[in-house]
Amino acid sequence: MKSSHTRIVRTFAIFALFTLAHASGGVPAQSSVPIVFENVAPSAGVNFKQINYATEMKYPFETLGGAVAAVDYNNDGFVDLFFVNGAPSPEHIRKDPASFNRFYKNNGNGTFTDVTEAAGLTGRGIKGYPQGVAAGDYDNDGFADLYITNFGDNVLYHNNGDGTFTDVAARAGVVMSRHPFKASACWVDADNDGYLDLFVTHYFQWTFKDNADDYCGQKKPGYRAYCTPDVFKPLPNVLFHNNGNGTFKDVSEAAGLNQYLGKGMGVAISDYDNDGWMDIFVTNDKMPNFLYHNEGHGVFKDVALRAGVCANESATMVSGMGCDFNDFNNDGLPDIFYADLVGEGFTLFTNLGKGIFNDDTFPSGMGLLSAEHSGWSVKFCDLDNDGWKDIFVAGSHVMDNIELVRPEERYREPCFFYRNTGNGKFEDLGRRAGPDFQIAGANRGIAVADFDNDGSLEVAVCRLNDAALLFKRKGGTENHWLLLQLRGTRSNRDGIGARIELTSKLGLKQYQLVSTANGIYSAGDRRVHFGLGKETSIKSLEIRWPSGIRQTLTGIKADQILKIDEPEK
Repeated sequence: MKSSHTRIVRTFAIFALFTLAHASGGVPAQSSVPIVFENVAPSAGVNFKQINYATEMKYPFETLGGAVAAVDYNNDGFVDLFFVNGAPSPEHIRKDPASFNRFYKNNGNGTFTDVTEAAGLTGRGIKGYPQGVAAGDYDNDGFADLYITNFGDNVLYHNNGDGTFTDVAARAGVVMSRHPFKASACWVDADNDGYLDLFVTHYFQWTFKDNADDYCGQKKPGYRAYCTPDVFKPLPNVLFHNNGNGTFKDVSEAAGLNQYLGKGMGVAISDYDNDGWMDIFVTNDKMPNFLYHNEGHGVFKDVALRAGVCANESATMVSGMGCDFNDFNNDGLPDIFYADLVGEGFTLFTNLGKGIFNDDTFPSGMGLLSAEHSGWSVKFCDLDNDGWKDIFVAGSHVMDNIELVRPEERYREPCFFYRNTGNGKFEDLGRRAGPDFQIAGANRGIAVADFDNDGSLEVAVCRLNDAALLFKRKGGTENHWLLLQLRGTRSNRDGIGARIELTSKLGLKQYQLVSTANGIYSAGDRRVHFGLGKETSIKSLEIRWPSGIRQTLTGIKADQILKIDEPEK
């Protein structure tokens, strides 16, 4: 936790910038467009309730987890939902149905059906406490697979293509038994060989043998707290190379990752310097962040310090949580956003090109908007289809008893919706987004997708010890849209890593990169969504596939789901 002196300095700085912004007219005007979100989870049949089985011992994995994935497991064109549950104890085999994961098949009519048992995704008979989930077709068979990180042994669910999954983690070599505390994971083709590799973050060193009796907080009833990460030793993250035969090899040392020790939380991927190789950003908890630059063929070098993203502009090591890596200002250069805890301010780094980023947290307005909040999973997504990516944040503190020691702070918070005004700034529309959007909770993972294929994005939210939420914009959107589903041939089948440049008839350019990784612990839809505003057609789409193949399409009509196959050459 921060010292009182640091918190006072930070508060003063926020107040000063708030005053300056008002004086200079720097706070953007509020949008007059009503954007209201309804929680349609109950009516849609999504009745999952996560249980974190918290104990008085305050084991750190209890307050983490809460993952969710958006994935079309049966290729019917409708995105399904997978929620990861907690567990009574990571040292015992799961038997209690209340602790089972839940998988919901999208019926295509606005409702979902629980098919967990039939799919074999309950987690029954597995040891470990679930933390995160990553979605991707690692064997290029056309069916999306699921990888679950645990406190304990990890699980790799191979999609059999018949509606069922089989745990093949041991056979594939991705169990990760050495250090039990894993956090987020993502699929990325690190060497552009056409097969998805697997990247996994370690949080920190913690075992029942060495740390179960660690005590933090005041020694009186109810005041014991989850220990801050400062107490524990850091670990390197892990990269598994896909051998192309259903197995993986740990190449962390050869890739250059073993030399970098951290406390990894969120992970997101992009090609920030547009050299054709996928880079990886990791938020570290109270340690410098990592920006792993891909030097080519799966060799990485941490350039976070040189790039200016290892810490915020005051060189403060914040509680880095969920992150995303996407182009919010439509200049063709992927930017970085991540959430943290109250008083730290959610951080926005703008990519200036030539490998350099600038901390625009306060110039964008984000510093003032987020200073009083804590956040977990985050996502750049165009929720009003105006052509500018907004930011969605799942709000909540880490400490479930924070109000006892800091009455001014809150454990349960609502989600936050920061609208991109198109001029480098954001406005907070969450408070005006309807009563459902004000629901407070211990929000953790989020998954963003157009679940009903109407062109407007929805957001699924997993909450600790509470019912999941599924936010849908009331009345849909008046703006146009385009949804792309890429299929690689020479590249990996999911097209992860493909860079897309869209040019509208009026000349507005937008850029997206195919990825399922976002936030913390969770996975979004691999389909790529573009908001088009009033545009009814697109001048051109230019795709750079991971294989290096470039493809251009012209004269595309708006308001459709467009499937695109990678050409052979």
